[in-house]
Amino acid sequence: MGKETKLFCIPYSGGSAEVYRKWSKSLYSDIQLIPVELPGRGKRIFEPLQDDLNTIVEDIAATIVSHVDSNDNYAIYGHSLGSLVTFETYYKLIEKGLHKPQHIFFSGRNAPQDRLNRTSIHRLPDEQFLHAVMSYGGNTHEIIHNQELLNLFLPILRADFKVSETYDHQEKKEKIASDFTVINGRNDHSATMYDMSEWRYYAGGAATFHTVDGGHFFIIENYGPVVDIINQTLTISGKILERQ
Repeated sequence: MGKETKLFCIPYSGGSAEVYRKWSKSLYSDIQLIPVELPGRGKRIFEPLQDDLNTIVEDIAATIVSHVDSNDNYAIYGHSLGSLVTFETYYKLIEKGLHKPQHIFFSGRNAPQDRLNRTSIHRLPDEQFLHAVMSYGGNTHEIIHNQELLNLFLPILRADFKVSETYDHQEKKEKIASDFTVINGRNDHSATMYDMSEWRYYAGGAATFHTVDGGHFFIIENYGPVVDIINQTLTISGKILERQ
């Protein structure tokens, strides 16, 4: 790849940026992993919890802008809710005058304009809400049986589901100029009910699709193939950039 690429990773509903840390050992040495924490979550737990997408996008865009110089290569990876946030953040970054990412990875979520199966899980009473969240998998079972964790995570989970479920897609005037990759879990029921090829609608460059083994949390349970895709993709796109 030659020149270093800064890889910004945005977490899923209820997730902390820390979930991406273990990737660093498997990423190529010229990919710098930068997990991005959302306000009110993870290391930023003592900041006000945001449940407004525009506020979150503005926050993440400011973080990325502060890390990226004019001659830096950078890429963004978002999983589940993080995919939606990444999509909107791309347009915010362009609006702010930052050069386009080398590549974008959308993971574990249907295309933003595809709203066929709208849900309102975030409005459910606690018990029903947690039962619905558990259907996605992950570590929800541990949280439910620990009152302290439950008190901490319930507001975060509810806020994140609200961001996702109240999303009002506004048609973008421009397609995404960066090439992007869509990655899906073979047994991810939250995504397989959708036509993932709908992401092509926003492709201004190349759109590549991968399916890996695993459910909704394949980025934790089976992250090896995901990191392989990132390594190969950024190597190829880096060589193309060097020729330009």
